[in-house]
Amino acid sequence: MNTRRTLLAATITSILMLSGCNDSNTVDQTVQLPTPPSSEYKDVIDRTGNPEYLRDYDEYSNLEYNAFIDNGAWHGHLLPEDAKGYGSFGGIMQVTQEYAHFMSGQEFDKMELTNTVTGKQIDLSAAKANIYSTPGSLVQVLTTDELSVQMVLRFVTDRTSLVETKITNLTDEDLSLAVAWGGELVQKARSTEGYETKSVDEYYPGYNRQMSTIDNGIKINFGEMKNNWAIMNDGDAEFRIVRSIKTISSVNETNFSSTGNQAVSAGETETIYTAYSNLHNVEEVNSEKLKVANILANPTQYMDESKARWAEYLDKGLTNQNATAEQRRVGVKAMMTLNGNWRSAAGDITQATVTPSVTARWFSGANTWPWDTWKQAYAMAHFNPDVAMDNIRSVFQNQIKSDDIIRPQDAGYLLDVLTYTLPESRNGAGSENWNERNTKPSLAAWSVMEVYNALITEFDRPQDAQAFIDEMYPNLVAYHDWWLTNRDHNNNGVPEYGAAVDPAHNTDDGHMYVQVETKEDLIAKFGADSVTKNGDWYKVVGMDNYNSILDDVVYTDLSVGAQEAAGWESGMDNAARFGFINDEQLAAYIASGGNKEDWQVRFAENRSADDTLLGFSMLQESVDQASYMYSDNKFLAEMAGLVSPSVEGKDRATEFLTGATEIKEYINKCMFDEGTGFYYDIKMNVEADGTTAAPLENGCAGLPIVERGRGPEGWGPLFNGAATQDNADAVVATILKKGEFDSSSDFPGEGISMPTAAQSNPAYDPDIYWRGRVWLDQFYFGVKSMESYGYGPDAFRIADDLFNNAEGMVGNGTIRENYNPETGAVQGASNFSWSSAHMYMLYRGFFK
Repeated sequence: MNTRRTLLAATITSILMLSGCNDSNTVDQTVQLPTPPSSEYKDVIDRTGNPEYLRDYDEYSNLEYNAFIDNGAWHGHLLPEDAKGYGSFGGIMQVTQEYAHFMSGQEFDKMELTNTVTGKQIDLSAAKANIYSTPGSLVQVLTTDELSVQMVLRFVTDRTSLVETKITNLTDEDLSLAVAWGGELVQKARSTEGYETKSVDEYYPGYNRQMSTIDNGIKINFGEMKNNWAIMNDGDAEFRIVRSIKTISSVNETNFSSTGNQAVSAGETETIYTAYSNLHNVEEVNSEKLKVANILANPTQYMDESKARWAEYLDKGLTNQNATAEQRRVGVKAMMTLNGNWRSAAGDITQATVTPSVTARWFSGANTWPWDTWKQAYAMAHFNPDVAMDNIRSVFQNQIKSDDIIRPQDAGYLLDVLTYTLPESRNGAGSENWNERNTKPSLAAWSVMEVYNALITEFDRPQDAQAFIDEMYPNLVAYHDWWLTNRDHNNNGVPEYGAAVDPAHNTDDGHMYVQVETKEDLIAKFGADSVTKNGDWYKVVGMDNYNSILDDVVYTDLSVGAQEAAGWESGMDNAARFGFINDEQLAAYIASGGNKEDWQVRFAENRSADDTLLGFSMLQESVDQASYMYSDNKFLAEMAGLVSPSVEGKDRATEFLTGATEIKEYINKCMFDEGTGFYYDIKMNVEADGTTAAPLENGCAGLPIVERGRGPEGWGPLFNGAATQDNADAVVATILKKGEFDSSSDFPGEGISMPTAAQSNPAYDPDIYWRGRVWLDQFYFGVKSMESYGYGPDAFRIADDLFNNAEGMVGNGTIRENYNPETGAVQGASNFSWSSAHMYMLYRGFFK
């Protein structure tokens, strides 16, 4: 910082020497000031902050501060935390290919003004300040005796933010100002305990941040960064700052200083514009330079267009006249969060996408999940339908075709995580987060139909709606068919969750393997051809050997890659129903009379007619996936009647309706347990050798898995409309029973209902990811289920408790990934998209 101050002082001095000195002027109270942006939705999310570290994290590895980011851009800005940052939106967050971090603190690019006549600096830190955010802007209004400075930041392209700085002379004499900007990039690398003193250069020596001057501004270049799980960019990435007035700049490593002159006549206002662009590569640099030149030539047009864009979002999105002011405010917060997580096309993602959270370490960049997308698009259809459509397209962009270079057997399959660049295995530049071990549940048609209907009824765009459904229907049918071909082991029309053919699950020659910790000699038991040893851990190859381990081996730990993938495939990761329970809970379960075997899961290979390995199914039919397939059939049947005559698969409506009828009957006959009044997954019957057995006399593949307790999968049939009224009555009674799911009644004033495991579940813990925490998608599915089957008052009460008890929800906190069901405390990722999508759905369509 001292270097920057020296550079700044030297440049200002050179300007002052040309200016002379007089006494300061007096305030003219008749001056007309510019009108700052106004909104009833001010400071909905706390946008203030002063980052000190490149990776300035909270306890959940979220970025500590919530930068404003918009219009699909790849950087964001913060409001100043205190008076030291007045005159700057310098807390800048950079979003790289797969991660986000802070580039600078609040004093970066801070504007300083000096009266060249008197030689006195005008102290903006002592100004009367009105600083706030609106849904589409950041605002600072700073007033001193001599002048008023109004700064408004908006995003004007998908790469550039623009600050409009209006300087109004409040005196009755002309002002001649030296205007200076400067600052330093953050120097410390990580806020994590034990790393606080390490510099960026020490921790990331290859990052090599370099400043240099450009016409009327500066640029920052970066070294190529890959394979460090925190920063990912190419060596020609660049951040640019360009101003509308002539400036002289100096740089010194990671410091800079820029100065210029601005005359402001008595009682008049002059405006300076500053453009900030975060660019991935030289192609983007060359393209955006031309755009910025046009922006600075026509800045008012771009600012007005940005303002109008947000006015339309709010006009289209805020339609519930019965919602309270607090509920509308949460609806706005949800819209802001979803738009903030929108990333424009970049890298190998060829259209816009929406990521789970720009501030969460693993969910940023261009990282895209199908399960998140279905919910995000469903909500955004009502205020930003073009991004909703593109988000869906991004998921289908890499839908597997029959000539795929890695998995041709998976035609129709949707990959679990897509990223900025393809992995090296797909001839890309490489990715750290790409995942194709599993897919996600089939709610895609539900989402596509919502977009289609919104385009017609809310935006009067029937041609766009028709084109979209014609485009998506064949892809949806291929996805539907994949489930029945590659994940329906017993061919009964009810798919299982499972795992794809992948090195994390199977050997190169197609045999599933597991990792086992045991004192037994597994090489002697299974043979050296099937087992390798590393300490007390064994890698054991073969399905038969895995079943033998479950039946005969005393083990202390067991890691099954296919089990992990099957959990991911469900969207509920480590849920109890997939056999996940910690050691203490399992010991307590056994002590109460249960068996360890109740928590074991088995798998089967799925093979084609020519014996090609297609993947692995957990031998468990999941009630939520069966319910989603019921809806999928219904939506596809509806679409078949809507698509144009030439669209492939239009003739399959009757087939889909028949499938829906059969699955609904199966769910109510086979997956509902009369004794406990709840729906469960089915444990498929197996023979002694581990192969699947014939169905029971009633046609069911097995019995409900009551032993692993109750979870939100049990209201899946209600949300999808597959439950009978009698069964729904029993499910709702179970939900509302003390010690089950109604946490807001059991913990009044603090709790949130609908946790991901009932309090009675042996694996329940309010702090475990999918075995206790409240996830807002499952919450929404639950209260909508109750409302749909005649329990509106209880559902509304539970929803009200969510708004009131979830930490920060009606204040200026972010919408989080999940919440503690007993205390309402925030947990997980901040600024979480699918939570925001469901909060928007609650605002828009639930409160009447």
